[in-house]
Parts: sequence; structure tokens; C-alpha cells
Amino acid sequence: MTLPADDGAPLTAAQPPGIRQYQERSLFVLLLGIALSSPLVTGSVFAREGLTPLSLVAMALTAAVWLLLGLYHYGQRQRVANLLVYVLVLASGAAIAAQGSVRSSASLVMLAAVVGAGTFLPRRSMLLCAALAIALLGALNLMENRGLLPVTDMDTGWAVWVTQAAVLLSLLVAVSFGRRRMIHAFQAQNRALEEVIRTQDELKASQAHLQALFRNNPAACAVQVLASRTLVEANEAFIQMFGYPRSELLHQTPPTLWHHPPDRQAFRAALHASGRVRGMQAQGRRKDGTLFDAKVHAEVVRPGDEDLVMVMVIDVTAEVASRRELEQSRDRFSKAFNFSPLGMTITRLSDGQFVEVNPANERVLGWTQADFAGRNALEAGVWPSREDRDRYVAQLLHDGRLAGYETRMRTKAGEVVDVKVWAEKIELDGEPCILSFTLNVAEEKRREAILLNVAQGVSEEVGEAFFRSLVEHLARAIGADGVMVGEVGEHRRLRTLATIWQGQLLPPQEHPLHFTLCEQTLQQHRLLQHEIPEPGPMPLVAPFRHAPLRAFAGMPLRDDDGAPVGLLMAVWRDRPPRQHDLPSLLTIFGSRCTAELQRLRRDREIASLHGTLEQRVAERTAQLHYLNRELDAFAYTVSHDLKSPLRAIDGFMHLLQEQLDDRLQPDDRDLMQRVQDSVTRMGSLITDLLSLARVSQGQLQRMDTDLTDLAESVIRRERDRDPTREVRICIAPGLRANCDPRMAQIVLENLLGNAWKYSRQQPDAMIELGLLAATPDAVDTAVPQFYIRDNGAGFDMSRADRLFKPFTRLHSPQEFEGTGIGLATVRRIIERHGGEIQAQGAVGAGATFRFSFGRPGIDG
Repeated sequence: MTLPADDGAPLTAAQPPGIRQYQERSLFVLLLGIALSSPLVTGSVFAREGLTPLSLVAMALTAAVWLLLGLYHYGQRQRVANLLVYVLVLASGAAIAAQGSVRSSASLVMLAAVVGAGTFLPRRSMLLCAALAIALLGALNLMENRGLLPVTDMDTGWAVWVTQAAVLLSLLVAVSFGRRRMIHAFQAQNRALEEVIRTQDELKASQAHLQALFRNNPAACAVQVLASRTLVEANEAFIQMFGYPRSELLHQTPPTLWHHPPDRQAFRAALHASGRVRGMQAQGRRKDGTLFDAKVHAEVVRPGDEDLVMVMVIDVTAEVASRRELEQSRDRFSKAFNFSPLGMTITRLSDGQFVEVNPANERVLGWTQADFAGRNALEAGVWPSREDRDRYVAQLLHDGRLAGYETRMRTKAGEVVDVKVWAEKIELDGEPCILSFTLNVAEEKRREAILLNVAQGVSEEVGEAFFRSLVEHLARAIGADGVMVGEVGEHRRLRTLATIWQGQLLPPQEHPLHFTLCEQTLQQHRLLQHEIPEPGPMPLVAPFRHAPLRAFAGMPLRDDDGAPVGLLMAVWRDRPPRQHDLPSLLTIFGSRCTAELQRLRRDREIASLHGTLEQRVAERTAQLHYLNRELDAFAYTVSHDLKSPLRAIDGFMHLLQEQLDDRLQPDDRDLMQRVQDSVTRMGSLITDLLSLARVSQGQLQRMDTDLTDLAESVIRRERDRDPTREVRICIAPGLRANCDPRMAQIVLENLLGNAWKYSRQQPDAMIELGLLAATPDAVDTAVPQFYIRDNGAGFDMSRADRLFKPFTRLHSPQEFEGTGIGLATVRRIIERHGGEIQAQGAVGAGATFRFSFGRPGIDG
């Protein structure tokens, strides 16, 4: 408690409680004394003088004092003190005036008033009271000297007033100084007492805090005598940690709590040497014999005559186990990282600096671990340009991770190849890094290119144009220097239908087959391959006979009876590329060549029988049936030679995954999933390829067809496959056309399916099917013109010439799935009907397809 510097108002709460109570009691005693004595004085004055001014003053003073006593009783004590002092001063002045002399005994009352002011009033009121008393005495003295007071027999002068004033001031100073000294002494004593009390309270609180901290500390704590090892105190955590009851531990030598005696000896030695132990690793032993890993802290203290040891034991069993598990996890990660068949790297996000590189990178791109040491990706030359890496990093930061990100990287040999990257953002020692898996997909791209070449080779061309197109595409697909397709004639002679050698198409020729590899090929029922160690001549037909060759592959072309009708062969001057799918590709080409060769032969037969119309019709019908059978044979060949291996791959992958399920790592599962995705994609390509081939065959069954009903059934299937989408569909009622309903169904499935697919990124998707109004410049107003419009992704009109080509897509597979055959199939159907189809669109503004099915009676 801090006291004010000024002594202030003595009877207020700002004063120390002891002084305030003392002054209040003094004031009460003074009031009571005056209240009891004033009636006596009043009575004696009245008895002596009767009812005079002096007796009236005495009566008024008595009444005032009793009134102040009542105010004191109701708690108005500070006000009572002020009023009492001023009442006494005024009553003294009135009594002096009534007696007629300042030398009367009434002046003593004023003296008592001044003493009371010095005792009970604050400094300002005390000085005001003294000034009032002195002024009043001066005025009375002046009035007495001039004879203004009643005449008495006492003579006065200014000396009396000066004497009285001096006495009053001296008393005032003495009383005020004494009171001030008393207050200051009391305040000092009170502060000392409060400081002692506060110190004792703090000491008690500190002791209670320390005791609570010791007892409630979650770490095991104990106090032990250093010399005798006797436990003085132990908290509950210590008791629970070691499992001993408190009676077996306290105030006696504890049982052995250390598992390894050398640890205990090292602990004691450290205490004697430095007086403290910090984080000593040890193993503790509980009462039941179980062990736990611990970290021990201790310090020697001397609170009295003997040394004590403050011991803290922390159970770190979980921490040690976690650290071991972390080390094992790091070891597993290291093994998975270093033995992964995928190229794996860890690079700093900021500058691409290589942190870790696994050995598989050498198999993927040719770079070794030494090539990346202390370098970043740009310095090593992995990225073709800084822009490629910036796009890769920006995509990673935007998506948080990358899965199958397609880009291009440079091999150590300097070749820029297509790769797929799986990447994740991680942190190593607080540094943002990128963990990436790289897969070289150049071979996969090459195979896709081969499939495209297959599709282009099996094109809509017929006759000699077909064979020329076939040898060109086949040579590019398999990297051959020469490809030949020939027809076997009489006397085992081969008449070439198309030949390409070193990039040049050669004119048809006729060659004997005796004693050549071509003759051996015709004797086989499957692909014949022949390869020699060094380039040299092989027994072949011209122009391959005298050329230095390394490899030969021949496929016999046989009719339905198994008789050889032709030959497909390819040659290489150097070692041919290792292609596991070469037999399948040659089988596909061979099947298509066989079908076309059979068609040519049937055309010749029809030309030779041109004389009879009925015979021509019959032969044509037979030829169509035969072509249908050939188409079925072609479809069977594709399904057998491509789909059967794919189904085997898919089945074996499922079987392998089931057998190794509990041993597969996440990376192994990811690889298997990519293989299965590739199988599914190749299966889709083959299925679409067959669909494209089949729409060109068969007789059109034209009839009046309800396109509105067909379109609504297509939309219902799309909604069933994607029920969560909200798409506005507008199909005009009563749309009818003369067409093959089955073919029209395929057209609508592809066009409406594309509209549904390419509008899925629009929040308010719209698809519309309707009938175009006839225009004055229309060529044939009798043929209805239909349109299908959407507000989806659209396309660039500068690339519209590629829209209806097989296996050509204007959007990346990452944006929209598909094989690129749907629109080619639509165009083939429309053209067979004698109709036409056009497309118009803009990027981001949707697309519109206008089409018609031609005039009735046309069958293409």
C-alpha cells in the first residue's frame, strides 16, 4: 500500500486506517467532552449574569455541539470536524465580543479551535481556520481599542493581539508538525509491515508453486541424498513410471532402477565431476522387469548441510521407436528410390538443382548419376529450353501434383524424346523440392504412329492405288528399305502390284520365284523372317536380288482354300528395329492385301463375264458375299492377332496383381495400372478401326426414318452415363429422313456424343438438333438438311480440313478422350448415302455440323 505525499484530509479513506481510526475516536471524545461541559459553562454563566449575550453564546454553542454529535453518529465525520472547528472559532469570537475584551477567557476557546484545526483538518482548511482566528482576533482587538465593545475594566493594546496571534501560530505549528511526524512514522511502519507480509505471501506462494510443479510435473521427478542415495521425495509420475509403491522408495535406499550398471556408474561419475547431468540416454527397469528408454537430467543442490540430487527422468520409448521407424522408412524409401525401374529425381524447386538421382535415369534417358552431380536440370541439358521447365513447374504449382504430364526431354545422346512425368512437391530440410518419376514414352508414341499408318494404309483407296499407299505406309511404319506386294500367277511367277525401294515407287514387273526366299515364304503358313550377320545378297527377286541386305520378312497371302495367291515382303539393309508387334502388323497388312487382291481377281472375272447381265449380277452378288466374308476374315484376323494378345496381357496383369497384391509397392501398382490403361486404349483403337472398316461394307437398307426418336434415345443413353450433368436439349419434333436406320443411329451417336462431350466444361451446356430452312441457292431442295449445334469447346476453322480424317484429333487427350475415328465414320456413312456433311466452329464458341442423307435410291 502506497501512502500519499500530502497528509491530505485526515478523516478520509486516503489516510492509513490506524490514523483515521485514531482521529475519529479523538474527534468523538472531543465532541463528547464539549457536549458535556458546555451545558455546565452555560449554566454557570446564566447563574452569574442572567440572560446576557454571553449566556446566549454559551447556549448556542451547546446546541451546535449536540447537533454535531448527532451528525457524527450518522457518519458525517469529516464534515463534523470542519463544522466543529469553525463553530468554536465563531463562538469564541462572539464570546469575546460579549465580554468586551480579547483578554477574556473566551480567547482560550479560540485557542482550542486552532489546536483542533491542526489535529483534524487538512492543510488548506487548517490554514484557513488559523487565518480566520487571527483576523477575528485582530478585528476584536481593533474594536476594543476604539471602544466599540462593551466597556470593561481590562485595558488592551496591539501587544495583546500580537501575543495572542503568536501563541496561536506557535500552537498551530507545533500541533501540525507533531501530527505530520506521527503520520510519517506510522506510514513508514505500515509500509514495513506490508512489505513483510507481501514477502511472506510470495514465499508461501513460491513454495506452493514449486511443490505443485514438482508433484504435478508429467516428467518423473525425485530428490535423492547424494552420499547415501536415499530418496527424499518423488512425485506421482516417478512412482507410476517405475511401478514401485511409495513406501518402497522414500526415505530408504531405492532398488536398482538402472538396467545397465555402466549407465549408473557414468551417471554418478558425471554428478561428482560437474554436479549436473543433461539428457543422458539410458534404459530404466520397472518393478515388473519391463525396460524402457529414458533421458535423464539431474543437478546437485545444497539447501542445508548435505548435498541433494534433483533427478528428472523422461520416458522416450515412443520417441526412440518413432526414430527407428523413421530410419527404417528412410531405408525403405532409399531402396525403392534406387531400385525403381522408373527414372526418379529429387530437385530443388527454386533452381532445379539435383538433390538425389536414382540409377534408372540412365536406362530412361541415358543420364548417369555423375552427369547430374552439382548441376541443375538446365545446366545438364535435360530440358530442351527454359520455357519447357517453367511450364512444367507452373503446372505443378497450380495443380499441386502432376500425373502423366506429357512433355519433351533431351537424352544424353542429344535426342529430344517424348516423356511422361509424375511429380509431387515435397520438403527436404525445410527446402521445397520436387520428387519426379520420368517415363520415356517415345516407343509408345512410335507404336501409336504405327497404328495411324495402319489406318492410313488400310484406307479407302482400292486397286493399284491401294497397294501403292499400302507399301508406302508399311515401309515407314516398320522402318524397311523396301516393301513389295505381288500376285502369284501361273508357273510360280510373281507379278508385282506395288514396290517401294529406298523411297522410290517402282513400276510393276514379273519375276520367277524358283530357288528364292519368296518361294520359301509361299510354302509357309505364317510369317517367315531371315537375318544374316553382315549385309550381303539374298536369294530374292529384283530389285532386292543384288542389294546388300541384313534382314528379310515375308507373309504369304492365301485364299479361302489355303492356296497362295500373293506375297507381302519387306527388306532391311541394316539391322531392323526390334519390334515385338511386327508379326501382328504384317498380319494386318497381309489380311487387307488378301482381301483387296481377292477383290481384284473377282473384278477381273466380272470383266471377263461382261457379256451376260444376269451373270454379272450373280457374280457381283457372289463377290459382295465374298467380300463380306473377307471383311469378317479381316475382322477375325484383327481380333485374333491384336485383341487376343491384348486380352492375354490384361488377364495376366490381373492375375499377377492378385498374386502379388500384398507385396506390391505403390509404384508397382502405378506401373501395372499404366499397362492396363495402355491395353484399354489399344483395344479402343482396334475396335474403332473395325467400326470404320465395317461401315463401308454391306447393303444400305434405306427407309423412312424418325430421326427425332433416334436422337432422343441417344440423349437418354448419354444422360444415363452422366446423370449429374445439366444440359439443355432442344430436338425439333418430326425430323424424318430416307436413310438406313442403323447407319443413321451411328451418325447421331457420334455427333450428339461429341456435342455432349465437348460441352461438359460449359456451366450452361446446350445441344440442339433441327432442320435447316431451304435457301434459294440450294442445289436440291427435296433433300432435307439437318444440323446439330452445341456451345462447347469448338475448334479452329484453319484446321477444319483435318476434322474428318481418321485418327486425327483437334484436342489433346488430356482435355477430351477419344480415338479420332468417330467423325471419319460419320463422313463415310453420309457419303455412302450420297449426302454431304460440313462443320463450322470457333474456339470456345461451340460447333455446328450440317448434314444430309442424299436422295432416296442412292447406295454407295
